[in-house]
Amino acid sequence: MTINISEILANPSVVREFRVEPSFEALELKQGSYPVSRKEPFVLTVSKEADKLHVTGETEIHLLIPCDRCLDEVDTAFPIRIDYRWNPDKEADGAEDVDEITFMDGCILDVDKLISDEIVVALPTKVLCKEDCKGLCSVCGMNLNHGTCDCDRHVADPRMAAIQDIFRSFNQ
Repeated sequence: MTINISEILANPSVVREFRVEPSFEALELKQGSYPVSRKEPFVLTVSKEADKLHVTGETEIHLLIPCDRCLDEVDTAFPIRIDYRWNPDKEADGAEDVDEITFMDGCILDVDKLISDEIVVALPTKVLCKEDCKGLCSVCGMNLNHGTCDCDRHVADPRMAAIQDIFRSFNQ
């Protein structure tokens, strides 16, 4: 969803509220796609105070992110607080804070880009379905949270391989 804010840029005394809802159905990143499980419309306030543009709003978006151990989808909430102030006239001067403003293109404010940027910053490094998630069997791939398998998952110490060979030769 995009918003044309040319009226606000032209009149410093104008304050506009927009009822917006992100239009994306999944957050697309290099490491994968995370479907949106819940999103709600919210109010985005855009105003111009002196020479600075001010954008504020609050919402919450839920994404389905796979558990890092068992790959079950975890409904993860992202509370989003938007509070940006910047001088849109400084873009030509190369101001430092303008580099961070990727959701503006001239007079067009891209709400989807604004929200996805906030989510990317808040993404956790590790997502678990539960604290004591058992993960997947390394042999057959069964989710060990749903049951057990009869696979031999014993990993022998490679430093003991020579001694194990001696024991095997005695057993034969």
